Amino acid sequence: MMISHSSVNKYDFCPRAYRYYYIEGWRPKVKKPPLLFGEAVDVALTALFKAGEEPLSVFEAAWLKHKDSPVEWGKRNTWEGFLEIGKKLLDRFVSEEAPRFTEVSPENVQCRLSAQVNDLVVVGYPDLVSQVDGLLSLVDFKTSLSSYDPEEVQLNEQLTAYWWLCLANGLPVERVAFCVLLKLKEPRIEWYFSARSEQDVAEYQEKLQLIASDIECKRFPKKTSSCGHMGGCEFKPLCLGDEAQIRDKLTLRDEIPEDEVIV
Repeated sequence: MMISHSSVNKYDFCPRAYRYYYIEGWRPKVKKPPLLFGEAVDVALTALFKAGEEPLSVFEAAWLKHKDSPVEWGKRNTWEGFLEIGKKLLDRFVSEEAPRFTEVSPENVQCRLSAQVNDLVVVGYPDLVSQVDGLLSLVDFKTSLSSYDPEEVQLNEQLTAYWWLCLANGLPVERVAFCVLLKLKEPRIEWYFSARSEQDVAEYQEKLQLIASDIECKRFPKKTSSCGHMGGCEFKPLCLGDEAQIRDKLTLRDEIPEDEVIV
């Protein structure tokens, strides 16, 4: 069986949502503006580190594709507003943060890493492994409206997964980090560095095996406490049996590409 932190996180959020997404193939018809923005910034930073491209122009080209898309823009989430914030953030990143990265190798930009726990194959695609301020670091880029809680970063399981995957693939990183690009009126960039212990990794591996066992046994109960969490579950119409909302909000994929199953 193959699994990733993203799929584990989906199962953690709600086992039934995992089934709808990864097994049945349901998808929202329209992505939310913050998600589209994060993807466009990700494309820009990948182009910078993988090919040395100018990230502002890459971002603008990626964002232009969404201008006339059927996206639910709002008073705070306007296409023009996100465009300006993205340009300011990337301009600041290039001038202030990019010089901190050295010995950047294209093959370590969003590279596929995998490791095994018994018969379970775990995969991940960390954004970047390179020297940051002279220390070998795994960096995952995020966009957010607010600062992260440093204690939650210390416990974050995505960074635990990436720490383990790096070590298992001969990349003995000295630290893992979130580089958070804050979508504020005056954008800023914050760093959160941490490390992981053998105990952290062992506990995470145990959790992976428990969740994998539940998936193989087809245990997908509803987790109603997640219905209103983080803006609400996108698959709520399915749980409610609301046919009108299902037709309006969701679409069913005939085939799920392998990279969507495991990433």
